[in-house]
Amino acid sequence: MKLLLKVNSEKRRNTQRNRSPQPPLRERITHNRHTASATSVQTLSTSSKILFAFILIVLIIIGFIAYLELRHNNKNETKREILFGNNYDTGTFPNLGNGHLVVDREQWGTSEQTKNLTYPLSHPIPYVMITHVGVQSTPCYNIYKCSIKMRTLQDSSIAEKGLPDISSNFYVGNDGNIYVGRGWDYANTYANHSLSVTFMGDYIRHIPDERQLDAVKYLLAYGITNKHLAIDYKLVAQNQTKSTRSPGLNVYKEIIKWPHWYPCGMDGNPRCGVELGMSGTWNGTM
Repeated sequence: MKLLLKVNSEKRRNTQRNRSPQPPLRERITHNRHTASATSVQTLSTSSKILFAFILIVLIIIGFIAYLELRHNNKNETKREILFGNNYDTGTFPNLGNGHLVVDREQWGTSEQTKNLTYPLSHPIPYVMITHVGVQSTPCYNIYKCSIKMRTLQDSSIAEKGLPDISSNFYVGNDGNIYVGRGWDYANTYANHSLSVTFMGDYIRHIPDERQLDAVKYLLAYGITNKHLAIDYKLVAQNQTKSTRSPGLNVYKEIIKWPHWYPCGMDGNPRCGVELGMSGTWNGTM
C-alpha cells in the first residue's frame, strides 16, 4: 500500500511540473482585449490608407479634367481675334470690343455673294452717312431676329429695287451688334465716296439703344485704325443729302453730338460732297 501511494504521489508531482502556470482569469481577459484592439487599429489604418489613396486619385482626375478644360477655353479665346470685313475666319465671331459682335454675311444667311458688286470703294473713305430702315420697321433685339431682318432687306433690295445686293455697307441692330452688308470694299447704293451705316428700325418712332449707338462708334473707330476711313472723315445724316426723314429724329439728335459730324446741306452750308464732285442727291443705284 505504501508503495502504491508513493507511486501516485510521484505521478502527481510530474504532472504539475509539465503543466505551464496559467495566469489569473482577469489578466487573460485584459490580454485578449488588447490583442483585439491592436487588430482593429491595424484594420482601421489599412482602410484609412485605401480611402486616402482613393480621394487622392479622384482629386488628380478632377485636376486633369480642369486643366484640359482650361486649355480648351484658352484656345477658343485665342481664336476670337478682332476680325472684320469680307475675309471671315470660319468658326469664330469677330468682335469690335466691349461685347459688340460683327455678324458677317455667311452668319446672317446671305442669299447673294459680293461677287455681284462691281463698284469698289476706295480707301480711305471721306464720308460716313447714317441711315435707318424706316417704313415703320420694328427694331430687332437679338441675332436671330436681326438676321431675319437682314435677309428680308436683301431680298427686298434685289427683287423690288433691282439692286445687285443689300443697300448699305453695315447695319446695326438694337442688340448692339454690327451686321455686314456690302462691307468695307464695295460702294453702297447711295454714293461711292461714302460708307453707309443703317440703323435697323424706324427711328422716327423708336429710340436707339445705347448699345446700338456705342457699336457704331466702335465700328468707326475701327475704320480709322485700319485706314478704311479718313482720319478727318465727315459724318452726315441721310436727310442732309436728300429730302428724307432718315435716319429718324431720334438717331439724328444723337449723331449731331459726335465729333466728326459735318453740317453740310443745312443752314446755307454747301451740299455734302461737292468738294469731291459727288452727286447732289446721293441717290445712286449701284
